[in-house]
Amino acid sequence: MQKGPLAAVAIAAIALIGIYLFTDIKQAKTTKVAENTTAIVQAGNEYIQSFLNSLDQSKRELASALYQRVEDQDTAAVDELIRFYEDVQQYNFAAYMHSLKAELSPSRANWELAGDRQLSVSSNEAYDNDFNEVLYQEALSSYQKAIDLDSNNLDLQVKLGSAIVDRSPQPMQGISLLLGVIEKDSFHINGNLALGKFGIISGQYDKAIIRLEKVLSLQPQNTEALFLSAEAYSNLGNTDKAIEALNFCKDLVENEDLKKEIDAYLQQLL
Repeated sequence: MQKGPLAAVAIAAIALIGIYLFTDIKQAKTTKVAENTTAIVQAGNEYIQSFLNSLDQSKRELASALYQRVEDQDTAAVDELIRFYEDVQQYNFAAYMHSLKAELSPSRANWELAGDRQLSVSSNEAYDNDFNEVLYQEALSSYQKAIDLDSNNLDLQVKLGSAIVDRSPQPMQGISLLLGVIEKDSFHINGNLALGKFGIISGQYDKAIIRLEKVLSLQPQNTEALFLSAEAYSNLGNTDKAIEALNFCKDLVENEDLKKEIDAYLQQLL
């Protein structure tokens, strides 16, 4: 592959945090973060380089300049890189760069945002399937790093558990995480909602109902729980309950397209 403006990205990432001259502790920290950012860049480098090689010279030069600024410890350049990829409608690469941002400015919020963006975009079939898998794995890693910084945050554990159940070849790891959340807080809304959803996917409709009814006991107007409970009741043969849940859901939603979908579902049940 012809080397483009990203040919030096891996080298740039090695020095991404800069060189600390004062203590061994700071030096060790620099090495660790640099190794992490190098891994992030290298994992997606081939895909990104190939894309940038296809752009006109002015955009390639702009990208090259931004990466140079990152090498020079300009953290604002990462935000500009994200905007650059969004401007050229490469939201997959933009999402990927959020890991670089979180490595430079590590916080629970930054890692969670990285995971959210990466997971969302990784299911977009408009992008390369191989890179989508790289992005999905990066999302799992981002959520885990957020949890490492905030281990008591149950919503983060639900996000990671749900992501694993959704697409991992080992979904039980995700189920274990979700069950762990419920053990700590039996009324956790998102935890019960996730388990209800996966109960339907796995055909365990009776168990799904238990989870979803718990959500609805706390949030009677939760439209997602209402729609999912209708699906569960329908599969259990309780048509009346399914219709009741769908009608209530329809009254709550404002999106006209969603209302039409609910109407179509109701017609199948009537």
